Amino acid sequence: MLAVLLLIGVFSLLYFLVTKPFKYWDHKNVPTGKIWPLIKENILVMFGKTSIVELIKKIYNNVEGVRYIGIYQLNTPILVLKSPEIIKQICVKDFDHFLDHGVMFAGDSSNLFSRNLLVLKGQHWKNMRATLSPSFTSSKMKSMFVLICNIAEIYAQHYVNKKDKIIEIDFKDILARYTNDVIANTAFGIQVDSLTDRENEFYVMGRDSTNFSKPWRKFTIFIFQAFPSIAKLLGLKILPDKVNDFFLNLVQDTIRMREEQNIKRPDMLGLLMEARKGQGKEFQTEKIEEASFAAVKEHLEENYTKLDLTDFDIASQVFVFFFAGFETVSTAMCFMAHELAINADVQRRLIEEIDENKPASGAPSYEIIANMEYLDMVVSETLRKWPINIATDRVVTKPYTIDPELPSEQPLHLEPNQNVMIPIFAIRWDPQNYENPEKFDPERFSSENRKNIDPYIYIPFGVGPRNCIGSRFALLEMKAVFFYLLSYFEIVPVEKTNVPIKISKSNITLTSENGFPLGLKRRNQ
Repeated sequence: MLAVLLLIGVFSLLYFLVTKPFKYWDHKNVPTGKIWPLIKENILVMFGKTSIVELIKKIYNNVEGVRYIGIYQLNTPILVLKSPEIIKQICVKDFDHFLDHGVMFAGDSSNLFSRNLLVLKGQHWKNMRATLSPSFTSSKMKSMFVLICNIAEIYAQHYVNKKDKIIEIDFKDILARYTNDVIANTAFGIQVDSLTDRENEFYVMGRDSTNFSKPWRKFTIFIFQAFPSIAKLLGLKILPDKVNDFFLNLVQDTIRMREEQNIKRPDMLGLLMEARKGQGKEFQTEKIEEASFAAVKEHLEENYTKLDLTDFDIASQVFVFFFAGFETVSTAMCFMAHELAINADVQRRLIEEIDENKPASGAPSYEIIANMEYLDMVVSETLRKWPINIATDRVVTKPYTIDPELPSEQPLHLEPNQNVMIPIFAIRWDPQNYENPEKFDPERFSSENRKNIDPYIYIPFGVGPRNCIGSRFALLEMKAVFFYLLSYFEIVPVEKTNVPIKISKSNITLTSENGFPLGLKRRNQ
């Protein structure tokens, strides 16, 4: 009898320890919906049995008619925001209570991830953001535009020189190489030709740094997210040492050479070297009109201390510029190419606008590209339907209360270190936010319609002061390559093109299961 009672006691204790963490949101009167199926979905994502996109949508749709819901990452409670008003309140109005992102990559201070804007916290982040912001204005992007156009033209001419009427290519491969070469040139200041030198070291290292489809790398990220202290104890690293050392040495050697030879170049490395010297500190040197709906507004930080940037600081920022742009931006361009291929009417109208704006000789100006209305509409709709980031997060840094508005709510008190999630993809695919969200419709972003879009359900580059500092660069990169490609070709479906797209289950980012096989059909000009 004693043994039975002891056994019952042990099982009761285990049940209490296992279930107690999952009562957190119940005690706060926060709706959770079905908890265990979502935990199962997390495991399926880790093993490539379902896509991260499907998980985000299931989390968002788990409870309807509410402004927020509670979920658990393992036993860690996370608040998921559904209301654009609360997103604005948390990420903009009361931003000082939500300064930080969650623990992304724990690790030693020698890793390039340790000092970049994505992971810095608190006042240190404020200081770094304010120090770097003058280097990312539209006037500074204009100085890099010629470099971007040169590479976009090289890629277009590569296919112009081929004899085939329809050239079948995997756009994922070609646009990843284009992005690689653009960032190599505009960020690191080196010339790379990944079309002909297909296994050059810069491309190989970049590809390795952003490939998260392998089970071990997905498991490593899972450990970082769920058990950051264990990840640090085990010495796990998101970035392999060989990749970290390659980019760090490349930046340090380039800085040393430029300083010794007094070389000045209008690239990202040059701008950051100017920022270190206190040059280029004006926030905007000239007023440049631009029609980019997706470009974020820079929030000027007044309470900050200008940092003395070290070589390591500069290397960290330049690397994350590459890391954030290599995979995500090239994939966004792939989705845009796919949508143009299967929406011939949209592509025809875009080609007409390109032909109207094509200069008689030479490259288009920054102002031409930045103010092409229909091109911006197509890019904006691409980023609406296929967002670069499928979700973002914030962490409570000071106690905060969400006041009730609905009858079912009560004051929700959030304590420091509480995780908050914004499910960007699911918000964009919610028919209450966008009519017929699965349809690719650039008219949503016409000059007449864009004023009706709530900016807090359209956040392709994040929201509030912690938005993406490189949004203008990413938009220029996208617009330039399509300007040149569509000057000579139509993008068409081929036999291997999947319609509709099959979302990858093996990757933790949004991409296609089978690449992006499409054709370049020579235009009759």
